[in-house]
Amino acid sequence: MTRAWLTLAGGDASASGARSELKPGLTMLGGVRGDIPVPGSGGDCVHLWSDPPKLIFVGAGDPPRVNGHVAMEEPLHHGDRIEWRGLVATFGCAGGPPPLQELPTDWHSPESVAQQSVSADGGASHGDTEWRWLKAGIAAELALADRDVIKRWQGAATRGEFNAEAASKELLASAPELAERDPRLTERCSRLMRELLMSSVSKRPTRQESTKPGRGGCGFFLGQLIILPLVALIVFAGMLVARTRFGQSIDALLDRIVDEIFRIKEMF
Repeated sequence: MTRAWLTLAGGDASASGARSELKPGLTMLGGVRGDIPVPGSGGDCVHLWSDPPKLIFVGAGDPPRVNGHVAMEEPLHHGDRIEWRGLVATFGCAGGPPPLQELPTDWHSPESVAQQSVSADGGASHGDTEWRWLKAGIAAELALADRDVIKRWQGAATRGEFNAEAASKELLASAPELAERDPRLTERCSRLMRELLMSSVSKRPTRQESTKPGRGGCGFFLGQLIILPLVALIVFAGMLVARTRFGQSIDALLDRIVDEIFRIKEMF
């Protein structure tokens, strides 16, 4: 883990000042609840992250300066000079992994990918670059690369600082025994192709699922509204047929049933 601190000074940065250790993770300069108070900062504050070292300005006022230039979001290195609202400090850090390379905003453009490919392989083709990225990803998934390297790049991806070219280089460098035609790579690539091929098929609902009635209360109520009138219509049709075709009246039948019930009751 990176250990970071600020060496505070007055207006003259060359003068020795007090050293303030930064918290692991986030330390806030200024603001209402700042860890290091900065007079006149109001609601603005500067976030200092320790791993990887980084400065982010949060507010609407004047942003800080890092080594003389305005910085809204800036990676920090040992010895960087920070100036903001009368505060002058020198950033220091020690330990931890080397700082990760920030992901450029045009990382996905064809020109950027081609430039990375040429600089890394001295003229390697687009396909070679993409295969190297895929190979590094599979090596991480199957835990064939160094565990610490995998965890570090997982953390970088979580923080939005992922760089495919840098990650593939480091992951593959940490797995020197991984051959180009390794059977584990071949098997995983085969399964991955099958998963991608069948992904659109698996998303389509089957006929049984598409015709399955709704299970909610509204669906049940609508079903009863349809079933009850249908049953009543069938009973009425049966009574009508019995009356017109066979001369049987439902009223007379009910009267005979009631008389028979009373007769049996009187016997007991």
